[in-house]
Amino acid sequence: MKGRERGALWGRRALVAATVFGLGSGAAPAGDDAPNVRLIHSSERFAVARALGGATRALGHPECQALLDEFAEDSGRPLRSALQASGLRAPEYLGGIFFYDASPRLCGTSALAVTTPGSRAVLVCGSRFVRQAGRSSRYAEAILIHEALHSLGLGENPPSSDYITERIRARCG
Repeated sequence: MKGRERGALWGRRALVAATVFGLGSGAAPAGDDAPNVRLIHSSERFAVARALGGATRALGHPECQALLDEFAEDSGRPLRSALQASGLRAPEYLGGIFFYDASPRLCGTSALAVTTPGSRAVLVCGSRFVRQAGRSSRYAEAILIHEALHSLGLGENPPSSDYITERIRARCG
């Protein structure tokens, strides 16, 4: 990784950490069915919780879980190994990822959600996510699976964000 790319990665990680830690106890839980969805606005919590339910169901299928063998960490270790190390099955793993409001700065791009490899905190651009979920619930689900793969250690560029999401949509419906 080149110096500029490394600096950008650390900057992004610092911004994600600052946003998550800055939330403190002010983040509202989504309710009993998705306590890991902690966006402030109820419509955004609902959209993420609903997409999370669909993503969880999709990850229950072997074809979708094949993504864990298709993608690997930077070290070359398949994501399935990282999942096995967590002691959880793929659908359960999503329940251990926490979804928070992203800062306006992070949402200035076209991203719907962002995390760093190995982190269990995903920052969601709530209003943008709600609009996308209204257009395509399957795409919203794919975005959450995409972030779960990053949480398991998948880096990006390579593979590109678009390629990751394309593979998720092909395997998970």
